[in-house]
Amino acid sequence: MLELVFPDLCPCCKSPFKGRGFCSKCLEDIRFIRGSVCLKCGVPFNSHSQTASHHLCGLCLSGKEFCFHRARSVAVYDGMLKEMLHKFKYNGRLNLGEPLSQVFVEGFPSDFEPVDLVVPVPLHLNKLRKREYNQSLILGVKVARFLGVCIDPFVIKREVDTKPQFEITNRSERLKNVRNAFRVVNTKKVKDKSVLVLDDVFTTGSTSNECSRVLLDAGASCVQVVTLMRSLSD
Repeated sequence: MLELVFPDLCPCCKSPFKGRGFCSKCLEDIRFIRGSVCLKCGVPFNSHSQTASHHLCGLCLSGKEFCFHRARSVAVYDGMLKEMLHKFKYNGRLNLGEPLSQVFVEGFPSDFEPVDLVVPVPLHLNKLRKREYNQSLILGVKVARFLGVCIDPFVIKREVDTKPQFEITNRSERLKNVRNAFRVVNTKKVKDKSVLVLDDVFTTGSTSNECSRVLLDAGASCVQVVTLMRSLSD
């Protein structure tokens, strides 16, 4: 009876909807990354074929840009999903954590090596106090459960309150902005472990790559990166 009087609504379009995620109409707006991608950084290629072979992009062919083993993203950073993430991160819409996590799990890439530990990209304490939650940690809880592994938000500490990456348009400046901003707190937790670094958006990859670098320096055997979305406008 209560469902008739107070029906569940899609958190995006507010239409009546029974479920944990977004309604089917809103899901149609999401551009899932399912075609051919770069073997290293996961950037999608301009191919509509679902069977096209993966290869390295021009940036990764140099072998100098990224130290992680591979990075993948679930969807393109645009449309409805981008709008919902912004509301989740900056407008305190914690109720969007569940449907966004559902998209993350349902579209999770299938070509990862086995993972021992999920590590969400940390916020600096100043930003955490202001926002009151780490969006990557909330998204990562369901992903870790899906993978059947532990998630540890305290493996990496963000020691420098860096300028937001979206405010920097130059790739080299983004790299400088996060250089030496992170530190592995306890190397015993990552030594000889396969670690999955998890974040919300991959733009230039500077942040996730710096996290990967300190994890590898601390003895991790393999570091892979996964994000909910991939920006194609860098």
